[in-house]
Amino acid sequence: MSTAVDFAARLIDPRAIAAAGHSAVLAYISPSRPGANFGAKPITADYARALTAAGLDVVSIWQYGKPGDPTPSDWTTGFDGGRRMGEQALATHLSVGGPRHAPIFFAVDEDITLAQWNSTAVDFFRGVNAVLGVDATGIYGHSRVCAWAIEDAVVGARGQHSWAWQTRAWSGTEREPRAVLYQRVIDTPANPGPLIDGTRVDVNDILAADFGQWAIDRSVTAPPFTEIDRLGRSHSSRNGTRITNFILHTQEGNGTAESLAAYLNNPANGVSYHYTLRDSVLARVVPEELASWSVLSANPFTVNLCFAGSRVAWSRAQWTAIDADLRIAAFVAVRSARRHGYATDVIAPNYRVGEGITDHQYVTRALGIGSHTDVGPNFPWDVFAGHVAAFVGGGGGFNAIDARAAQTPWLGARRTEGERPTADGIGRFAEFEHGYVYWHPSTDAHAIPTAIMNKYAELRWERGPLGYPTAERGELPDPRGTGPALAQAFQGGTVYRRAGQPGYWVHGAIGARWAAAGHQNGELGWPVSDETPHDDGVYQAFEFGRIYWVPEQIVALRNSGDPDTPLARPA
Repeated sequence: MSTAVDFAARLIDPRAIAAAGHSAVLAYISPSRPGANFGAKPITADYARALTAAGLDVVSIWQYGKPGDPTPSDWTTGFDGGRRMGEQALATHLSVGGPRHAPIFFAVDEDITLAQWNSTAVDFFRGVNAVLGVDATGIYGHSRVCAWAIEDAVVGARGQHSWAWQTRAWSGTEREPRAVLYQRVIDTPANPGPLIDGTRVDVNDILAADFGQWAIDRSVTAPPFTEIDRLGRSHSSRNGTRITNFILHTQEGNGTAESLAAYLNNPANGVSYHYTLRDSVLARVVPEELASWSVLSANPFTVNLCFAGSRVAWSRAQWTAIDADLRIAAFVAVRSARRHGYATDVIAPNYRVGEGITDHQYVTRALGIGSHTDVGPNFPWDVFAGHVAAFVGGGGGFNAIDARAAQTPWLGARRTEGERPTADGIGRFAEFEHGYVYWHPSTDAHAIPTAIMNKYAELRWERGPLGYPTAERGELPDPRGTGPALAQAFQGGTVYRRAGQPGYWVHGAIGARWAAAGHQNGELGWPVSDETPHDDGVYQAFEFGRIYWVPEQIVALRNSGDPDTPLARPA
C-alpha cells in the first residue's frame, strides 16, 4: 500500500521522504497561528517544486486554530470563518503551485459530537464551499465526522470515494470506507512517529488512486479505469529538463499491466515506463517527475506508456478491439500534458519534430534516436487522435478560444495547432499572427495583441502578478502620440502602451490615485515607468509627475520646477 506523510515542524528533505518509501506529502497551506512557529506552515512554492522533482505527490491541507488555544479551532468559527479561511486557503494554495481543480482538506482535529457538527461545524464547511465549491472541499477528522460531512454533502466525491481523510484518533476500530486517506501513525511523545531527515512524521495510508493530489487533472471526466501504484527503482533524474512529449509503446509480449510493471521494477532489466496499461488497469511504475528508461537519450524529456500485451504486428482490428485502453491512454496523455505544460498535439506518421503525443517510432524517425518501430503501421491514429481531442475539448478552453478568435479578425492567421496548456494546468492559450488568446474558467477567453504581450511576457505571463486577461484590449486616443494607444485589463492591473513605446503596468493604490487624477487625460499624463522601489514604499513615473506610495499614505506630484506641486484629490 502506498503511503503519505504529514508534518509541520520543518520542511523535510523531499529526497529523504522518497527514500523512506513514501509517495506523497500532505502539505500545510495554512500559516502558523499566533505564538507558534512551524517551519512547514505554510509550504513554499520552491518546496512544492522540490517535492514533485523528487517524484512525490502533493495534497493541500489547512489547519490554523487549535483546541484549547487562544486561536480557536477552525470549525468553531462557523460560516463566516469558513468563508474567510476558504479564501485564505485558496490564495495560498494557488500561490505555491496548487491547481484550482485539486481539493483542500480542512481539519477537525478533535473529538467533536454530532450536536457540535450540526450546530456549528457543518456551517464552517458550507462557508468553505461558498469559496471553493463542494467539489474542491475536503475534511480531516475521525470516522464519524468524515461520515457526517459526506452525508451532508459538504465535501466532494470521486467515484466511490470522497474527499475524506480519516484519522485513527478518536475513531476506535471504525473505518470510513469512502475515505481516500487514513492516518495510521500519529506522532506523539508517548508514541513517536518515524524519523525522516531528523524530524518525526505522521504516516497515512493512501486508499484511492485519486486522493486529492495536485498532479491529477480533474477538469475533464475520466474514462473508467483502475490506477494502481507499482513504483520501483528503475528511473533517473530529469536534471531539470522540460518535458515535451508523451510516447506510446508496445510490449512485444503477453503481460498484464501488473506483471509488466513487476518486470520493469527490476533495475537489472534496464528498462521501464512511467505507465503500463491493459484491460483498464493502469499501473504507475515511475513518477512523471523522474525519467523512465524507455527511449535512450530522449528519456529526460518524455513520459512513456506501454500497452501491456501488445505487439507491433497487430492489425487495426486488434488495436480497435482495445478501444477502452486507447481512450485511457489518451486521457493520461492529456492529463500529463496539462500537468507539465506541453502541447496536446498528436504527432502521427509522417512525423514532424515538435511537442505533443506520439509513439516510439517518432523517436527513431524524427529524432534519430534508436531503432524501434512501435507502435507499428496499423495503429489507429485517427481513433486515438479523436479521443485526445475529446479530452482536450472537455477542458473548456478550446471552443472558447476559437470563438474569441472568430470575433477578433485583427489577430490574423493561427500559428498554434489547437491550444496549449498554461503552467497552472487550468488555463489555455493559442498563438496567432498578431497576438494570443488566453482562456481561464474564471475570466473566459480574451485576445492580447503582440504590443501588450511584450509586457505580459516580461512579467512572466499568467504566472506573474498580472494573472489572466479580464477584458479585450481597448484603443485610446492619444493626441500627443503617433497613433492610438492600447490598454488591457488583467486580474492584477492594467497595461497601458502608447504607439511606438513600451507598455507599463498600473495597479493598486497608485493606479487608483492616477484614475482619480483623470488617467492619461489628467494632469499627470501617461505612465512612463512601472513602479519603482523607494525608501519604505514605491513610486511610479508619469509624463508630468510621479505618484508615491508608502503604507497608509499616497502622494501625487506634478512636475513644475523645484519643488514639485502636490495634486489635490478631486472633490
